[in-house]
Amino acid sequence: MTSTGSRRNFLDQIWYRLVGVRGAESIFPDPLSSIVSKDNNRNIRGETTASSLLTGTTATLTSNFGYVPKDPAKEIGKHKVVFLGEIHSMPPIISFQRQVQKEMNEQSDQLHVILEHFSFDLQDVLDRYLDDETDFDGLQEQYHAIGEEGHDLEPYRGLLEDAKQHGIRLHAGFLPRKYARMLMKEGEDAAINAAAQFLPQKVDLNGSEFHYNVFESFLSGRSLYNTKNTEGLEGSSLLSQIEPPSDQFRKIFKAQVLKDEAMAHRVVELLKESSNNPQGDNEKFLVIAGNGHLKHYCGVPERVLRDAPNLSLEDTCLIISESTTSEALDQTENFHNNSHDTPLTAYIQDRFGEGSNPADYVYFYEIPEAILDEWSVKDETKKAYDKVGETASLQGNKLKAAWIMYHLGYTEKEFEAAGPDVYNFQGVGNPHFHAKIQPGETVLDVGSGLGIDSMIACHATGPDGLVVGIDLSEAETKHALKRTRELGLNAHFIVGDMENMRSKIPDNSIDVVISNGAFCLAPNKEKAFRELYRVLKPGGRISVCTTTTQEQNLEPGVSWPLCMKMFISKKDLEPLCQRIGFEDILIDDTNSKMSMDIPAEVLEESNPGRSKVHVGGKDFKHLVDYDMDKICARVCVVAKKPKHPE
Repeated sequence: MTSTGSRRNFLDQIWYRLVGVRGAESIFPDPLSSIVSKDNNRNIRGETTASSLLTGTTATLTSNFGYVPKDPAKEIGKHKVVFLGEIHSMPPIISFQRQVQKEMNEQSDQLHVILEHFSFDLQDVLDRYLDDETDFDGLQEQYHAIGEEGHDLEPYRGLLEDAKQHGIRLHAGFLPRKYARMLMKEGEDAAINAAAQFLPQKVDLNGSEFHYNVFESFLSGRSLYNTKNTEGLEGSSLLSQIEPPSDQFRKIFKAQVLKDEAMAHRVVELLKESSNNPQGDNEKFLVIAGNGHLKHYCGVPERVLRDAPNLSLEDTCLIISESTTSEALDQTENFHNNSHDTPLTAYIQDRFGEGSNPADYVYFYEIPEAILDEWSVKDETKKAYDKVGETASLQGNKLKAAWIMYHLGYTEKEFEAAGPDVYNFQGVGNPHFHAKIQPGETVLDVGSGLGIDSMIACHATGPDGLVVGIDLSEAETKHALKRTRELGLNAHFIVGDMENMRSKIPDNSIDVVISNGAFCLAPNKEKAFRELYRVLKPGGRISVCTTTTQEQNLEPGVSWPLCMKMFISKKDLEPLCQRIGFEDILIDDTNSKMSMDIPAEVLEESNPGRSKVHVGGKDFKHLVDYDMDKICARVCVVAKKPKHPE
């Protein structure tokens, strides 16, 4: 990675630049953008510091506005305490975090990393991981079983494994969520008393108006900055001539401050332990949290500076993360560092307003196209199937469903088990043929949709078994849950992403996975199949009906429907499953034909108001002249997880 706009391979390609944004004129121009502690009415991150209160001197940091370090991580690593703000689970940010962690570790005798992602009650889990009593997968399993934070830890695998390998101490940095809930329900006194062990002796949850302004802007989307030309106006562009914050988040703000107080207190306690340790002079501290807990030195940083009087302003550094595009800064390639009249400084002023000081540095990054495409596809998928779910209660064509299911190999018993609204069938095959679900088994239906295959599975596994359905569409999930409850079936449905079910489905908990027509909609097929492998018990099996392409790629220049854009090539399925670790793999294409000669009388749709995504929907009408049997194939992926996985 470089800071000059060049590109390297990481995921697809990552572009970033670390840019100094400490104000061109002063640290925090008074009076509008001073962060003031209500305890002693002094600036926390301004020209007056905690140490200057003791020495009687004023510490001033010079502007770095528009400065781009040649070696960003090394520059950041010089500081004793670094606050690194993130958008959670974003690979470009985590890549930079790993670099900063590496540099800080190399420049110190001991590095401490304090993580928002882990609540204090998970410290034992982190310690067991660091002591090599559990591996990363075990850490993830315990994290989701015990904690409530619910972060996706997989993107942080490299960061945490690096820490483990190099003797970096990892610290849980966040207050368990139950205390914030207690504050909202029972009031701040009850929450403060209950969480006293995690808080400083004196706690003020009111915060400053400036902090509330910053916090409210995160929730409301209101611009915090006036970036219009304010020449001739008094004061900074920050908070001037802009819409004031609303009061609707005042109570939630107290919960935010409670969490900030707890995290800051943990950092301060670690600083005190270090100062009391004769060998602690060269210890460093990396605090990783969301931008909302750090921006403008509000929240955690201001409280650390408030309560750690021996910590000088020069010892700290704050970085926040902002997404952009490389094209947006294409004109800023050639500039002179420390010059305030460059395209880069103009870009920053347009983004934040002159002198607004959101941090010491902003880490500008471009989201890789692969991630943007994945987000777009999943959003499009969710919206399309939510529409289907919203019309699922309307009467459909039961005769057509019966005809299709019969030709896909469903038995009469299975058809009857599907329930009276079997017309909501959306599958491309019959996963039950290979699944052979037994009484008492735990079944996972991935991409469960409106629940037809889940209902059939319920009858197979019986009252002693359990069926769990997971789907991206909230509307379809609600419909499936309502129908199975009406029928008294032992099924549970949750909204979730098949590529990341870790917070929903534990490891080694499922006997058999079925799926019907959903895997073609997974942007990352390998991630999706790896999740199946993870959740299966040793010896467990999968029966995944999906649609593939016959060739590697679809014909370019054709407007292919959403689902077809993501089809995997049929020949790639078996190598994919082998790579993951499955055994006894079968790609059953005996019923692969896409076309069905459905009689005209069967095709009569009883309710045109019902939304459709598959064939028959509007996205397919321009493809009537294509031979789909030559382009695509229906298959069933059958495989087992070894009884003794490596």
